[in-house]
Amino acid sequence: MRGKPIERVGIEDIHHLITDGVAEGRRIEFKADVPVSSEEQKAHAKLTAGERLLDRSWIQGKALRKFGRDSLMEEVVAFANADGGTLVLGMEETADQPPRASRINALPEVAGLERRLRDALIDCVEPRLPYVAVRAVPVTEDGSGIVLVEVGASALSPHWVSSTRKPTIRREDRCDQLSMSEVHDMVLRHSRRIDTMTNQLTAERVAFVKAFPEYVRSKKPGNFIGDTDGTERTWLERTGQAALGAQVTIVPHFDLALRRLESLAGLIPSMDAIMVEGPAEPLRSQFLAPYEYASGNPARILGGVKADQVGGFDKSVRAMRDGTVTVSFKQIVERQHCTCTADLILGAAGFAMGLFDQLRQKASYPSTPAEVTIDICTRGHVGVGGILGVNHQGSFGRLDEHVIFPCYGLGEAKDISAVLQEIGADLMNAGGMPSSHLPRVWWDDESDR
Repeated sequence: MRGKPIERVGIEDIHHLITDGVAEGRRIEFKADVPVSSEEQKAHAKLTAGERLLDRSWIQGKALRKFGRDSLMEEVVAFANADGGTLVLGMEETADQPPRASRINALPEVAGLERRLRDALIDCVEPRLPYVAVRAVPVTEDGSGIVLVEVGASALSPHWVSSTRKPTIRREDRCDQLSMSEVHDMVLRHSRRIDTMTNQLTAERVAFVKAFPEYVRSKKPGNFIGDTDGTERTWLERTGQAALGAQVTIVPHFDLALRRLESLAGLIPSMDAIMVEGPAEPLRSQFLAPYEYASGNPARILGGVKADQVGGFDKSVRAMRDGTVTVSFKQIVERQHCTCTADLILGAAGFAMGLFDQLRQKASYPSTPAEVTIDICTRGHVGVGGILGVNHQGSFGRLDEHVIFPCYGLGEAKDISAVLQEIGADLMNAGGMPSSHLPRVWWDDESDR
């Protein structure tokens, strides 16, 4: 569509396909209608004196017929397994080779067809496509028109249609089935990407765990001589203090390849995006508020930006063009006030996931999967607590000097709620408390609306 984002494509752009004589190719496919199998056509012709069968199931509120649905999904999968592309549904083509756009075949109620295609993309394609957009473009007042399905090249390939198990690929102007050797090569490439992601995740975690004792050491006054962990512990014990730090690390399954990232403007989630189940009604929290400073003027670093804030509750936010996000905090306070409360951890995790979600949308890969991890480091006695102002009833248990949370898989934005709930439950367990001690929390970022 002349390089336009799919959400800005209008009727005039569709007409340009015809007037420009655009041909099918590696990145565009025309379909006049939802395909119907020859067997269905023959059976229908016997009953209706040769009348052609059309799939209009979406008008009746039903799912698309299996053959047509799977045929369209195979075209979409073929683009994802190659270089990406656009399926134009409702466009007739010439008999030339390669075929060219010739005339709009306006399909009825394209808004309903758009919804059915979205359903099919979720239900029928494995693994889920990291970027796919569906847009109905009405060309008449009664809502008839065409539907565009745009898909990006996927780093998670090979993809396939669930019912047929056939991985397809786009070759010039046709949809072909992948050979076994091609599937094997794709699987190997995907495995290498996962290894790279795992190594990067480990490196980020190790760097934080190494930096934490150095942070504690830097705060120790000069009259406590020595640079060993034992010296820091002695200082904290004698002064009645404890140290707490945590880092949330998010690494996507593949490089988002953002062309430029010099600011976090427009990428910061709402400060009240985390909801908490209150005794009478849901409460909008301010868990993310400590990180609002990051929306200011972060420092540019190689490959991304970083925003630090010091002053007792030291915080750091880092976002990279490849999609990696780290959010951390460190503090040394009086022992009775040094509790790892749920709002501290959920705030850092929620901010990190909200920021990552905005980054992948900016990169046009809104469903990019990622791994989320949390490391908590302590020195001195640090217990676990609930949510301040909601159910915090003191400190429980004692955290180890390094608490390693499991990896949490983050899919679409709607998964943030489930990940937050898992993180909260694991934190409670780390303090020797049941997960039921924490009220239900969920994600509701109004900035996404």
